[in-house]
Amino acid sequence: MFSTASLPANPDITQRLIDQQCTVQWRGFLQALAAEFAAALPAEDLRALMFRVGTRFAAEHPLPTCATLDDLQRSMAAVWDRIGWGGVRLQQAAAQLDIHHDLSPLSAAFGPGHAPWSGGFLEGVYQSWFEQAGAAQLRVAQSAPADAWGCIHFQLAR
Repeated sequence: MFSTASLPANPDITQRLIDQQCTVQWRGFLQALAAEFAAALPAEDLRALMFRVGTRFAAEHPLPTCATLDDLQRSMAAVWDRIGWGGVRLQQAAAQLDIHHDLSPLSAAFGPGHAPWSGGFLEGVYQSWFEQAGAAQLRVAQSAPADAWGCIHFQLAR
């Protein structure tokens, strides 16, 4: 289980690790792109756009048929692992499924000021993957803001 409490307390080391989540060759381009998006569209529209980008990503990275929640988590984690996008943990709660995505490069790529709308990408990916798995009647929603490390929490519920 990932915990930001186990990460370095030294702010220089912390910033260096965060910076490594997005390669320097893409960071300037992606941050300029994010700034242009934010100047042209309200945050709600940007979140909806990123959600659609996420559904497209999920369609291009379909998961195999999974018999259990553990199989589903392993399949999701394998996609993220292949592209260096952190990892995912699924935890069953009473009335929902908690989705913890750790170390997403979205904040590092777009800049922390764009975290409120960039998380729509992961929301779209997870929504599509759960629909592929047969849970079309349930909805994925972000339940907490992303932290500086790119850890984002979602819930799957009615």
